[in-house]
Amino acid sequence: MQTIYFRDHQKSGDTGYDLYRLLTDLRGQSGVKIVFDKDTYTVTPDRCFERSLNISNHGWNGPKRIAALIEDMTDIELDFSGSTLITPGVITPFAFIRSKGVTVRNVIMENPQTMFLQAKVVSHGDGYVDLLKMQGKEQFRIRHGELLCDYYECLFPCGTHIEYKGDTGEIETGTADNTMGVWIGDCRTEDMGNDILRVHGVKRYPPIGNILIISAARRLGCGFFCEDTTDILCENVTLHSCYGMGILAQTCENITLRSFNVLRHGDQYYTVNADGTHFVNCTGLVTVENSTFEGQLDDALNIHGMYTKIIDKTASEIFVNEVHSQAKGIRIYRAGDRIQVLKPDTLIPYTEKSIKEVEYVNADLVRLVLNESTEDILVGDDIESLTRAADLIFRGNIVRNNRARGMLIATRGKTVIEDCYFHSSGSAILFESNGDYWYESGGVQDVTIRRNNFDGCKHGGWGRAIVDCVPRKATEEGKYFNREIKVLDNTFHMVTDAVAILDNIEHAVFRGNTVTAAEGVSPKVIVRHVGNAEIETDLPIEG
Repeated sequence: MQTIYFRDHQKSGDTGYDLYRLLTDLRGQSGVKIVFDKDTYTVTPDRCFERSLNISNHGWNGPKRIAALIEDMTDIELDFSGSTLITPGVITPFAFIRSKGVTVRNVIMENPQTMFLQAKVVSHGDGYVDLLKMQGKEQFRIRHGELLCDYYECLFPCGTHIEYKGDTGEIETGTADNTMGVWIGDCRTEDMGNDILRVHGVKRYPPIGNILIISAARRLGCGFFCEDTTDILCENVTLHSCYGMGILAQTCENITLRSFNVLRHGDQYYTVNADGTHFVNCTGLVTVENSTFEGQLDDALNIHGMYTKIIDKTASEIFVNEVHSQAKGIRIYRAGDRIQVLKPDTLIPYTEKSIKEVEYVNADLVRLVLNESTEDILVGDDIESLTRAADLIFRGNIVRNNRARGMLIATRGKTVIEDCYFHSSGSAILFESNGDYWYESGGVQDVTIRRNNFDGCKHGGWGRAIVDCVPRKATEEGKYFNREIKVLDNTFHMVTDAVAILDNIEHAVFRGNTVTAAEGVSPKVIVRHVGNAEIETDLPIEG
């Protein structure tokens, strides 16, 4: 492998442009390692790459500025030697597109302005709360009583807010979004001077000393965006902040995240503006190990496929829509893929087909020519790829003090979650898919959850149980959405009653688990619509 030192290519005085020139010259090559001297590098959107990208679950598609674009390359490594990469402005630090064998290691990443205001509760009175502005205060202003984020000469209204305990840094017990009982945008905000904001019209008073994170944020980019790329390794990476997901990989194969850490920085309570890691219609093996996820504004990991809706058909072809606004234009189907057709309410498949030809007509519409007849397919139903599903290993990780859940699992591949520590404010592990809103598939086939420590999870307001299987709108007798889920040899310390809700599973196992509980908590396991249940526990079992 050829080794190149970035210092030899720093010629313009602009890090972004120097990186642009180097990676552009290397495009199409293979076997290159770029080594950076340990330093602090700043890349602004002014002179870096731009590509038109459709990024799943980000809801804003079109031109994206990119600091380091790996495109049509093979066997390339970027070693930052422990450097810090600062990317102020609307920018995605890394994008891997149509490449193979991509490694990024030894880098710390942060974006100093991501449209959040962190504020401390200092007092409250009759219908108002006083907040001391902390991080992000230079971005926010008041106009006609409305708190707005002034960002690149555009004013964005504030939406939701969440609440952390000031002393422990965890989500305030029993709370979820909008803990003052109202949207910030529906309140009248007054500048009291000395960085104090008075928010009028609240319905709940957060305890003095607690921290509120007020968001005007948009998912304008992510830390790493990966598409149609094989054999990705991110190692010794730390993300302090970014606009969207820490890493979003779609239609990729074989991804390893090792010591991939989403960490708070200084006294900042929040980190990335969504999931720490997110995988869409990937294949091969996704491995996340020895990593820490904290302070992110959504889950540590989300892995799923995509349902699309059949809107028309001929004798040998179907026309499908990519329905959700955050899933438009993503090329999830390939010739040779196998698909299954499902009812949106049960998500139980009733026929399988294979794809002969794919035509992406536009960002909404896909034409699929099938090898078989469409006679048994009903317009209005959903389809799911049986081919585009990854195996998952989530091992030796820490998930703590974040908004929402620990993990969302919806991949048909073999899944192992082991030797991890969870202290999530919602459900630690959620099994969820739906064919009528998010259109995220699919039913899991082989999941093992073992030797994990679930410590005080679901102390916030997200989810129903520590391990939670969300029910479908309808079921079919003798048929099940999920095939097998095994919960083995874990430790649960409960601050809420439901340890596990095992629902719509052909084979469910709950065995060898140790459960303790806080005072006044009565742990139980709930089993519903399960074909074969192996439940070995002294806890009450409800149906």
